[in-house]
Amino acid sequence: MKCDIIIPVWNQPESTKECIEAVTRTTKYPYRLILIDNGSEAETRLYLEGLKKLNSPEITLIRNETNLGYIKAVNQGLRVSDAPYVCIMNNDTVPGIGWLENLVTFAHQHNDMGLVNPLCDGHRDRTIDEYAEEVARNAGRYMEMNQCFGFCTLIKREVIEKIGYLDESFGIGGYDDTDYSMRAWKAGYRCASVHSSYVYHKQHVSFKATGAKDSFTLKGQREYLKKWPKHLRIGMIFFLNEGVSDKELENMLRAVLFLAREWCWINLWIFGPEAVNRDRADRAAKRIGMPLHQNIKFNYISERFANPQTLVRLVERSFGTKRRKKYDAIFADNGHSASFLKFFYPIHKTKVIFVKPETWEDTQSWKKFLSQAGRGS
Repeated sequence: MKCDIIIPVWNQPESTKECIEAVTRTTKYPYRLILIDNGSEAETRLYLEGLKKLNSPEITLIRNETNLGYIKAVNQGLRVSDAPYVCIMNNDTVPGIGWLENLVTFAHQHNDMGLVNPLCDGHRDRTIDEYAEEVARNAGRYMEMNQCFGFCTLIKREVIEKIGYLDESFGIGGYDDTDYSMRAWKAGYRCASVHSSYVYHKQHVSFKATGAKDSFTLKGQREYLKKWPKHLRIGMIFFLNEGVSDKELENMLRAVLFLAREWCWINLWIFGPEAVNRDRADRAAKRIGMPLHQNIKFNYISERFANPQTLVRLVERSFGTKRRKKYDAIFADNGHSASFLKFFYPIHKTKVIFVKPETWEDTQSWKKFLSQAGRGS
């Protein structure tokens, strides 16, 4: 087994050298470097040509006379790649010890995971390698995500064979990684952040050098929203008291996970005794095999003043600094809460839906809601 590591390069000689030297120093898993020189100036070009002459490790170098942009450069690498695993990597990253081995091990152990990211920040006052060795103890731990981010993404060959290359309609770059993750999901694959692998990311060094990062991002967002429906933001209200059965709690968590895996952002408010409910929800999540998920935020809040607290959050989303993240719907398992929030609809203007206990496990109802909201799969 082998991995092709694709690194597009446009100038940034210091970052490029640091990245490639870290790859060659820390990577024990068999690999080939596929370097795409996107019209770099002399210093970077000569450095890459020197690496090619050494050919240690194995290197394929592609030279473009002009900057074709990140996406086209990656696709050039994908076209010459033939390894079972492919890693697309930015030249403003610095991998730590064991980074690739731990990514591949995780991907191999999880058939449904098609794309995986390492952790990308956190070493602070430690060296990158020291932190990488520390997180390596997290073997098996991960966060499920709807999308992987393009700074360093390991992709299985079977995914590329099913969905193809990056979509070049996204131009220079921006939202291409979200699009690729969506296409992988449509083909039956999931994404994850692997907590045992560390690759430090300096954040958009090449994009910032163009002086037009924001315009690229905005263009990519427009292109993405032309192609895919928007991601829904949903609030879920659940009163967890002694009268709620374990089955009802488990069914609620299944519904939350189902919606999160349909690319919805879920803010879950569990009202009741905070410490008791946190422990009870954790145990229920373990029983149903519910993974940590990027799109689910748990909030454990005292039942006292539950309705006013929820109303304040809705108003903040509708009129405060988070206006663009306004909820698309609120689901409440308590009839009194649902009626209270509906009464104030003229203020927060958020759809409120009462959920009967037996409805949590009705997947068809959730699919119907998603379809009506234009978010169905």
